[in-house]
Amino acid sequence: MRPQKLTEENLAAVARIDSPILDALGEWANNRLTCSHCKRCTLRCEVLREPDLDIGAVEGDYRAIIALPLSEQPSATLAIVERRPELYHALRRCCFCGYCTATCQTHMLAPDRMRDWRELFMRAGLMPPDDSRLVMVDNEWHIFSAYRAIYGIGYPEFTTLAQAAEAGPGHVDTLFFPGCSLVSYAPELTRAAGEWLTRAGIAWALSDDCCGSPLMSAGLFDRAAALRQRILDQMRAAGITRMITICPGCADEFSELLAGEIEIVPLPEVLYGESRKMIARSGKKTTALEQGELNELAGFAPLETRSLTFFDSCHDRADSRHGKAIRALAKRYVPSAEQREMDHRKRGTLCCGAGGAVASFDPDITNRRVHRVIDEARATGAATLITTCPTCTYTVAQARLETPGGCGIENRHYLELLFGKEIPWADIFDQLGSMWTGEYGPWLNQTFFG
Repeated sequence: MRPQKLTEENLAAVARIDSPILDALGEWANNRLTCSHCKRCTLRCEVLREPDLDIGAVEGDYRAIIALPLSEQPSATLAIVERRPELYHALRRCCFCGYCTATCQTHMLAPDRMRDWRELFMRAGLMPPDDSRLVMVDNEWHIFSAYRAIYGIGYPEFTTLAQAAEAGPGHVDTLFFPGCSLVSYAPELTRAAGEWLTRAGIAWALSDDCCGSPLMSAGLFDRAAALRQRILDQMRAAGITRMITICPGCADEFSELLAGEIEIVPLPEVLYGESRKMIARSGKKTTALEQGELNELAGFAPLETRSLTFFDSCHDRADSRHGKAIRALAKRYVPSAEQREMDHRKRGTLCCGAGGAVASFDPDITNRRVHRVIDEARATGAATLITTCPTCTYTVAQARLETPGGCGIENRHYLELLFGKEIPWADIFDQLGSMWTGEYGPWLNQTFFG
């Protein structure tokens, strides 16, 4: 339940409370929301453990800097980095996964503060925007739009958000937001999901935009906010009331902006709920259906696998909405596959190492973290690792392709499992590399490196 806004009546009621009571409440709240330096977060994360930092120390340094006039903050940031280089090194290696504070007793939230430091670093010239030029996703050309253009990836058969905004309210009420990775690298899977939404009777439009997460990682908060505001303005113009997300990270990025206006719903929840309705509309009793017929009525053609384990998303920790629905879908439509759980799951899920653009600063962190996930998944004995987040899918696929024998376990995004359409990662990585030296190489290099 969201907290209610304070009204004049509420404020008057608060004013009637005795001052000693307010003081006691304030002291209690301060103790509950202030780091106790218990070092639990330090023990949970190597990034903090090596320099012996905790989130309270990171918070304190940040508050000291932002208390200064805006014009003095860059020089203060440079001074603290010069005095304490280990702080800069730790903050640049943070993946924003939140694992360190997932069990924090005083409710400190690491990802938000770590991102705030990135903005200070950017303003101090320690993270120049040019270092992230390939993922400036608010520009016309970035790595995702360039890849789609070069390899002819588009969705002319679907209504775009821009077209829906131009048409105005009354045509669609739902925005389908696959996220930059899936809409670029898995067009067949994106089409399958879109066609399924139409079959389910949903009036929807497609966005091939990014949620702005790469801009946040680069410390470009204003640009990320402007990108999301543009998308919201288009949704308002189109009369959109619901946003369906594939990636929990995209849902997270939009949650505050859309709160109370546009509902954000995980795609796996839609797949589970609407598939049951589709089966019910057939008039056939579920108990009388063979599994193949049940799947066909639901619109799925699952891949064959003997057993599954699930890698949950960092962004799904709070409520596990994606993870719960994905498990329910697998149980109902791939019942022959035994479900086995990893030791770290749901709220305790590990990080794949892809967040925060850390791979460009310290690739060893990403490599260690993704292999830690793969090793734990393999230890369950499952044949297939099911990923929730497309970026996790990308990162695990890359690690498997770079490891002889493929690490001994398959990996699939949950949509691959349900729709039976595999993402050809080997071809994708080959195309990502070859496009810089092929026919479009000169244009790419001029566009991004000028």
